[in-house]
Amino acid sequence: MAHEILRSIVEAEERAGQIVTQATEDAEALKKDAQKQREVLLQQVQQQGKELMQLVAKQAEDESRVEIQNIQKNTEIVCLQIKEQAAQKKEEAVQAVIGRVVGVYGSR
Repeated sequence: MAHEILRSIVEAEERAGQIVTQATEDAEALKKDAQKQREVLLQQVQQQGKELMQLVAKQAEDESRVEIQNIQKNTEIVCLQIKEQAAQKKEEAVQAVIGRVVGVYGSR
């Protein structure tokens, strides 16, 4: 009977050792799998980040292009107004000079 009790204790210890060994192996496998998943997720996030940065950059470029076109149109309008004002002022100046010259020399 004592022999059977010792044998069952030894078998229980062996089973416990096998369970610990299997649990350790399972834990290592889970750890490796988790690391692989982490790497895959990290790569996916990095790719999504790059794509998002490209999208944001393109949107900013498009918005800038529209803003630049608006500035150019406004600048062209202002330049035309300045040219028209300058032409008008030039004509007024010419008429003033002619009026003085003719007025001074025309009264002789």
